[in-house]
This record gives sequence, structure tokens and C-alpha cells, in this order.
Amino acid sequence: MEGTTGEKINPSPIERRRELKQAMSSLANAGTHCGSCSGVCCTFLANSMQITPVEAVDLREWLISQNRWNEDLLLSLKTCVKRFRLDQELGDGRRSLRRTYTCPFYLDGPQGCSISRDHKPYGCLAFNPRIPDQTEGGNCCSDQKQLEIRDQNFPTEATQNEHLRQIHHLPYAKAPLPIILLDLEKSSRLDP
Repeated sequence: MEGTTGEKINPSPIERRRELKQAMSSLANAGTHCGSCSGVCCTFLANSMQITPVEAVDLREWLISQNRWNEDLLLSLKTCVKRFRLDQELGDGRRSLRRTYTCPFYLDGPQGCSISRDHKPYGCLAFNPRIPDQTEGGNCCSDQKQLEIRDQNFPTEATQNEHLRQIHHLPYAKAPLPIILLDLEKSSRLDP
């Protein structure tokens, strides 16, 4: 994959998410899925999703291909940052605490997310119910083992993330989704 600013990311977004999607499908085939849930995990009640530069480039490129990367989306991202104060640090100086926020791509109700599974953040794909019939969250969690396996299967991604951090002047390894997307936009406007 090559982003609009020329960065190369391999393998493709679909390949890097394949195993997470398969695990999600296996759970769904066994009757354990998010289909009847209100999506509370995507709201400020539970969501503190942070993504890497590689995930952000995947998402930005997909949004561009869907004609969704526009001033309305940028305003929505900025509103999310302001409303949930995502640009302000929480912590005691020794550690930083993650802020919760309602994802700007959240669709109220069981439709859930407006992002394709092929471009959704890894953490979102790995966050699933553990028992059937969840309607308001509850017995849901992130499959850390599946995320570790995914990371091990793509060892060059760490180098790609570092490269993207440098060329886009990102001061972090991960950030809340609206923050990193806005920083990519700012960086792309500065590039000649």
C-alpha cells in the first residue's frame, strides 16, 4: 500500500487484519457477536481506543477512497477532540491515563461502526463479547492474545510505524483515533 504522501505500508490492510477478522467471525458463527448490542463500547462510557500511525494511514486512505475525507469529517474529528478533551494529558507525571470518547465513526444502534472491517483499528476488531446475547456490553473484552499473535505475524510494522512517526512528526506511538487522523491531515498540508 502506498499512502497519499508516498509512504509504503506492506502488507495490505486486509492482510494485516485477516486473522482478527477470522477470530471475530468464529465468535459470530458460535452466536457470540455484537449484532444486538447498542454499541456502548464505542461511546465515552467505555471507548479509549488508541491507534498506531499504520492503522491511521490505512483508515485515512480508506476514507479518501470512500469520498469521506472532507471538511465535514475534519470538523467531526475536531469536535470529538474538543468535547472529550483528547488533547489534554491526564496523569500524575509518572504515567498517563487514557481519556474515553465516543468514536466519531460510531453509528447509534446495532449498525455500530461506519468503518469497513478491512480498515478498522486492530483493537476494535479484537474487542468482542465473551458470551452470546450482549445488548449493553458487559461481558466483552479485548483478546490480547490475538493482538499479540497479529503483531508477531507482522514484525516489520514496528519499523513502518516509526517511519510514519518521523515523516508526519508524530510525538507518540499511539494516539486516540481523532487526534492521529487530524495530525496526519496537518502533516499532509505542510508537505509540498
